[in-house]
Amino acid sequence: MIDKTQINAVIQYTLPEIELQINALENLLGVRIYGVDTLEHFKPYEKLLKDMKRIRDDLLDKYNKSIEDNNRFNEPVTGRYCKDDEI
Repeated sequence: MIDKTQINAVIQYTLPEIELQINALENLLGVRIYGVDTLEHFKPYEKLLKDMKRIRDDLLDKYNKSIEDNNRFNEPVTGRYCKDDEI
């Protein structure tokens, strides 16, 4: 059997794309379905929303730091994120 937790992919997002996904996830999680008592099926989306917000905040911090260092036009602001980064 394949261990799906060991499969990784590098995905590139721009800040507007991250914000768009956060907005879509917040809208999805705001919908309540009549007659559904348990919200267990929303757990992966809640985790994804939390991760996307963390990534957005980290990218904004790195961008602001690059402006402070006057490196704004010298190199792009990028971040590398991995589940192993969580402590």
